[in-house]
Amino acid sequence: MTSGPEPDRRWILLTRTIVVLHRVLERVAQTHALTVAQYRFLLMLKRGPRRASELASLSGIGRPTASVLVNALEKRGMVERYADPDDGRAEMLRLTSPGLAEYAAFERELAGELAAYLDMPDSEPLLASIEELAHLIDRKRQRPVAD
Repeated sequence: MTSGPEPDRRWILLTRTIVVLHRVLERVAQTHALTVAQYRFLLMLKRGPRRASELASLSGIGRPTASVLVNALEKRGMVERYADPDDGRAEMLRLTSPGLAEYAAFERELAGELAAYLDMPDSEPLLASIEELAHLIDRKRQRPVAD
């Protein structure tokens, strides 16, 4: 444990908020028969095809676990495999049309649940801040991470 200056309490509040909102995410995922990890995979595949090993690495899970998640999504017709055009021995994954539709339906329901949960008369300032935070996080994710 480090003994430096106390962090701004708002960082702690953000952490607690993430935990509460994650529970809303889990509840909505259950209604769509998805796990949070499967949703994460769909989110990554929405941005473009990837190898299962890349999904595992980006998610911080092992390849066997990723394989189970991918198999379940494939069984539901949400993702499909195809030969990697750059390496015919490797497989790529992509969202199917039904997978994209289910992904969109899930996010619409999740957004509705979050809006209802927060129930604010003027949500514009909060939404603007969230949009700014999302852009900041996207920019950070696109930078290479130093080892």
